Amino acid sequence: MTTTVRAVYQNGVLRLAQPLPLAEGTSVDVSVTPAPEHDEITGQIKAARSVDELVAVLDTLPSDDGGYDILAALNENRIWSGEHPLLPPGGPTR
Repeated sequence: MTTTVRAVYQNGVLRLAQPLPLAEGTSVDVSVTPAPEHDEITGQIKAARSVDELVAVLDTLPSDDGGYDILAALNENRIWSGEHPLLPPGGPTR
């Protein structure tokens, strides 16, 4: 199982933005990648000219562990409004 979670580095310690679903005392391997600045992500979202470009930007964000599926939500909104879904039946093929 791989989990990506946002953290802030303060006083030599990584402070997680949310708890991890791990038992106390579990050993883990940590890879650190600086998160993009909020303004950079916002600019990329605003610059997206297609759903594919938007999805590519959203894929760079940390996982929400399945709590919200933006692609499914977009598809459901289109179906509810009487439009054809953007994604094929059965979900995305990426």
